[in-house]
Amino acid sequence: MTEQARMESMLFSYGTTNRTDYRGYKIEAPVFTKYEEKPKLDQRQPPEVKDIHTLTPWQCAVPFYLLHKPKEIVRTNPYQVQPKFEKPIDKDRARVQQTRPRLVMTPAVSMDDIADAAAREILCEDMYTSTAAAGMKEAVRPYFRVAAPFPGHSAKANPVVLPKYAPPTVSEEWRMDSVEWDNRQHRCYCDSTKEFWLSYPLFKCRACKESAIVDASRKAKLQLAKQ
Repeated sequence: MTEQARMESMLFSYGTTNRTDYRGYKIEAPVFTKYEEKPKLDQRQPPEVKDIHTLTPWQCAVPFYLLHKPKEIVRTNPYQVQPKFEKPIDKDRARVQQTRPRLVMTPAVSMDDIADAAAREILCEDMYTSTAAAGMKEAVRPYFRVAAPFPGHSAKANPVVLPKYAPPTVSEEWRMDSVEWDNRQHRCYCDSTKEFWLSYPLFKCRACKESAIVDASRKAKLQLAKQ
């Protein structure tokens, strides 16, 4: 190896795109992501509870209502949830309505003469139910396994389309009257102060005087040069 070749081998590696960038490798099939459904738990596991002094986990699951106790005044049991009020079925109501004297209450409707039972029930609930009774029904509604409704597909858009602006139409008789009035108007230019301002001579400023002197001197020099 000559001295020049040895020096060039130390300075340049003579790397090419084919020799340095591309590497031989084994072509393998791509690995596709596969969805695996996670196992569903029947009940959510309670968090681990530890003693506040020793910080050691308890041997059993601590119930949430461990330190619950009845209220001091009403003495209600917090373990027993207030049951939902259900109106008992009155079997003799239809017979009583037919036999008892008629009762007319506001809005001046005979309650016993209403043939539709659903309409009578709506009237009783909306008109003759007190605020306290309505609030009690709302408070003791069942709250177990309450699930939000599925939204489903969204409704189609209903854009508001504004009508195009149409100028109000004017009858031909009214337009002709307007044109006749407009033709009778004078369109000449008139300036009432024109004669007043033109009667006075223009005042020359200092720059105008100096420029006039310079122009006169230049003209004089040109005439002397021509002679």
